[in-house]
Amino acid sequence: MSLDAFVRCTCIRDGKAKPHPFPDRLIYDDSGEPLLDGDPTDEEWDAHDQWLTDSCEHGGFILSIFLGNITRVKNLRSFLRALQGTPGPKFPILLEKVLYDGTHTGDWIPINESPALLKEVNTVLHSSDILADSEKEFFNNMKLLCETSIETGNPIMF
Repeated sequence: MSLDAFVRCTCIRDGKAKPHPFPDRLIYDDSGEPLLDGDPTDEEWDAHDQWLTDSCEHGGFILSIFLGNITRVKNLRSFLRALQGTPGPKFPILLEKVLYDGTHTGDWIPINESPALLKEVNTVLHSSDILADSEKEFFNNMKLLCETSIETGNPIMF
């Protein structure tokens, strides 16, 4: 069991993707996920999913990162809770939306929260002298996800 995160590329939005098999039915959910409108058949979903995989050179994702297993997430959550102390820095997005569970999937950090998340991550990285190598790796990966989210205007998805 693990926690993975990714950011979609902008190829579909920018019109750089291959033509969709059902362009008049292509819609996007709140997370930016391309979906089919109406009541698609299994065959239509298969065609859509195949298109999404081959839609561009990125396969729809500009960045995909393994963040850690359930144990690493638990340890990071404990570390952050200890680091935030009273009245220390607070990490609401990291604790409530990223590290709340080591295996959550299907949720996302909206683009408007990516700058605040980046600020939290940078606060932790400023304490790099107390970070273990695995903690540095996690927070550097989170920084990369935040920067990519801000650059593309797409959410961080899990």
